[in-house]
Amino acid sequence: MQTAYLGLGSNRRRTHHIGAGIRALHARFASAEHPIRVARVFESAAIGFDGHDFYNTVVAIETDVSVADLVAACKTIEREHGHPSSAPKYSPRTLDIDVLLYADLVCEQPIVLPRTEVLENAFVLWPLAELAPTFVHPVQGQTFAQLWQNYRCEQRLKPLEFVFEALPYLQTP
Repeated sequence: MQTAYLGLGSNRRRTHHIGAGIRALHARFASAEHPIRVARVFESAAIGFDGHDFYNTVVAIETDVSVADLVAACKTIEREHGHPSSAPKYSPRTLDIDVLLYADLVCEQPIVLPRTEVLENAFVLWPLAELAPTFVHPVQGQTFAQLWQNYRCEQRLKPLEFVFEALPYLQTP
């Protein structure tokens, strides 16, 4: 089993879609032996386009599926919640699920891992630093706690009081 970190984001019916994404990932990956862990939810401004603020979080799962199969599962969940595959990169989202890290794998295919936004976006790095403070970024060689401590960007980011649905094998803040 490998630990994978997934970024979830929504700026359309945000509370509903973040909750729905967590439920869908829970249904697919959670078990008594391998609970899923969810970071706090943060509100952040849209990046790359003018739009409503996003809710973002990071989820840690344990999985034995390949990276390609994990990406396919995430895209299926997105489509099931109203996010078309043809949507432009910088556009409103009902639900966006990105594979950020897959253990300490560094690769270019089937996707780039670790994702570059891990180091660029506060709405990814802060929840990662909370969820996996001692995990070492496989390229930078620093823990996520260190990376967050040294992060210097002016992105607006606010932690939220988010009520997670009570699910077995779900660990929340």
